[in-house]
Amino acid sequence: MELMTPEGGTLFWTALTFLALLVILRKVAWHPILHMLEERENRIKESLDKAEKARIEAEKTLAEQAQIIKAAQKTAQEIIVKSQKSAESVKEDIVKQAHFEAEKMIQKAKRDIELSRDKAMEDIQELAVNLSMTATEKLIGRSLEEKDHKKIISESLSKLEDMN
Repeated sequence: MELMTPEGGTLFWTALTFLALLVILRKVAWHPILHMLEERENRIKESLDKAEKARIEAEKTLAEQAQIIKAAQKTAQEIIVKSQKSAESVKEDIVKQAHFEAEKMIQKAKRDIELSRDKAMEDIQELAVNLSMTATEKLIGRSLEEKDHKKIISESLSKLEDMN
């Protein structure tokens, strides 16, 4: 049990050894250890600062990209609207042109029908005149004078017009 009880000499030498070791460590190892810890702390702070700056820059870039995307979407929407308006305008022009062309075709057809009808009426009148002249010659047995023909023709035409 002697080991457990401290003696004065052992205690003195233990304290002296401890203090000597403390002074030696302070002079030799303490400053380099503190210097190394300070450097490590500075590197950590610098890394944190760089990380914060990178985060801020990333947020800024993200915001700029969001604005660019928003502007692009707006521009695309404007282009779509303009294209739709242009397409509608072209459609209206095509429809107007088609109506105009159809109206021209209808008018031409009406003119052609009218001309054909007039031509048919002239042909019918000529045939009627020829038939009436032939029938008159056969009934009377002689040829009428031009004045008589004109009178009969005008009377026949009047009757035909009254029928129409």
